[in-house]
Amino acid sequence: MKIKILILLFLILNSAAFASDERLLKDNFLKSSLGLSEVPMHSYIILKDDIEDGVEKILKDTYHLPVIKYWKSGNKVGFILEAIGKHEFITTGFMVEDNKISDAKVLVYRENYGYEIKYDMFINQIKGNSMKDSKKLVKRIANISGATLSVNSMRKLSKLSLYLYSKI
Repeated sequence: MKIKILILLFLILNSAAFASDERLLKDNFLKSSLGLSEVPMHSYIILKDDIEDGVEKILKDTYHLPVIKYWKSGNKVGFILEAIGKHEFITTGFMVEDNKISDAKVLVYRENYGYEIKYDMFINQIKGNSMKDSKKLVKRIANISGATLSVNSMRKLSKLSLYLYSKI
């Protein structure tokens, strides 16, 4: 009985520590990208009507939450977005300024492979990107062998961040 309680306690404390680490990653990304010492209060975009339709066109699916948080400072707007890679969520941060992605980062990568999308070599393709009228990214994002689904998720989230910026 004591072993079961110890295991349960370990699991609870471990998951709390992971949630704390994830929160710290998000806060650090937002502070750094917004150029602030504190994370500003967030606002929400409610996914309904035309916004929901636009999100579904980009993702080819619905977003997993009914609202998306964003943080704003001047012309800069930060988003923490998630999409499924192959099996697990990829948590990303995007900073958009003047309709261009000024910063991007993979905050939490939960898949067993395809982690190369976390590296600057890949992320640098996203930075500076914007959207054409045809809802395609201006700069092409090259694929990574063995990480096709993760790369596709990053393409979609890049488009989504630019689309949401246009709706604020």
